[in-house]
Amino acid sequence: MYQSLEAELHDAFWEAEGPPAELPLLRDFLKHHPGLTLELGCGSGRLLLPLFKEGFQIEGLDNAPEMIRLCEKAAKNLTPPPKLHCCDLFALPRDHFYQAIAIPAFTLQLLPDPIASIQRVADLLSPEGGLYFSVFYPYAELENELPENEFYPDHNLTLPDGRTAQLTTKHSIDRTTQILTRIHRYEILQHKVSEKIHESTQIIRYCTEDDWKNLLDATGFQIKEIIHDFDREENDPEETAGVITFLAMKK
Repeated sequence: MYQSLEAELHDAFWEAEGPPAELPLLRDFLKHHPGLTLELGCGSGRLLLPLFKEGFQIEGLDNAPEMIRLCEKAAKNLTPPPKLHCCDLFALPRDHFYQAIAIPAFTLQLLPDPIASIQRVADLLSPEGGLYFSVFYPYAELENELPENEFYPDHNLTLPDGRTAQLTTKHSIDRTTQILTRIHRYEILQHKVSEKIHESTQIIRYCTEDDWKNLLDATGFQIKEIIHDFDREENDPEETAGVITFLAMKK
């Protein structure tokens, strides 16, 4: 759950990365599944709001109240605003079926039980409804390209008021359970003096591409397309950085 300084700096760090790489894929996915869509882990609306402004009928769900408040603030001039749900996926009332559900930005791997979550998604989808999700395989951590159990620089930027925002990360990895644990340290500095600091922990579940394929098959989905590194033009699984996007349809 994003809160405190993590929520405050979330958009600033993402914006420093440039335009969202997933947005064109999501836009194309929604065109193939017209109708009501739900985005899981919508956060501050980084992906949801551009799609909503383009006319897509999309709702957002996030269990972090601070992120929902940021999304509401960003959407305050939209009439009507997008419908947002501040709750857990399993607490979402099934008032209707969705024609599509999107789980971008590796959100699925942050959920305590990805298998149960996909099963719940299937329950919320209409027949032949579309499912989009992106995941990653932690090659850098597994191959020791990043130091384990010590903080290393992750993001650094200058805020509009001249202060420095800094993110450092420390991780540990359990190869037996396939769990990557990351501790993120968010910090704001003025003249190199720390003014505010916040630490958060992410528990990330990872598995191979074949494991994700098997999960989709077992939960009643047909895979329509697999994209590596958000790029259809460079879709070579042998050269991937580890990011995989699945587009599937409920059988």
